[in-house]
Amino acid sequence: MSPGRRKMLGAIVAVINVGIVGAIVGPVMGFVTSPMNQRGKKGWVKIARIEEIPDGRATEIRYSMRTKDGYHVVDREYSIYVRRDGEQVMCIDPACTHLGCRVEYQVDRDRFLCPCHGGVFDKHGGVVSGPPPKGLIRHLVKVEGGNILLHREV
Repeated sequence: MSPGRRKMLGAIVAVINVGIVGAIVGPVMGFVTSPMNQRGKKGWVKIARIEEIPDGRATEIRYSMRTKDGYHVVDREYSIYVRRDGEQVMCIDPACTHLGCRVEYQVDRDRFLCPCHGGVFDKHGGVVSGPPPKGLIRHLVKVEGGNILLHREV
């Protein structure tokens, strides 16, 4: 075989090998990186009207959002405690910071109690007693046109 033909066959085999590797690596990389490309964006979600929240105490609000879960689009239900003190509104996550149990609001004591391990939080979500290492998570919230808007991934 002449050296010119040998180089030509070598180049054809190299092009075929690059095509095979690209056909395998391309879809695998697309599959691996797709969750990073499909992350939700942060935005404001309407959860309630301001007049629905009694002044001076926390109220549990349930709301739903349409989210993409893998290949499915589903409606998910969420809950959050909304507290209104005059014009100020705060949203408190109901998950205990100890082990993630759902805290319950005690209206008569104006504080939150974790039923799993007895963690007690004050009316603003700060730790009063028990094993929780830090206060309840507070989410960004704003009031526009009488609507309470929660900042979260949409």
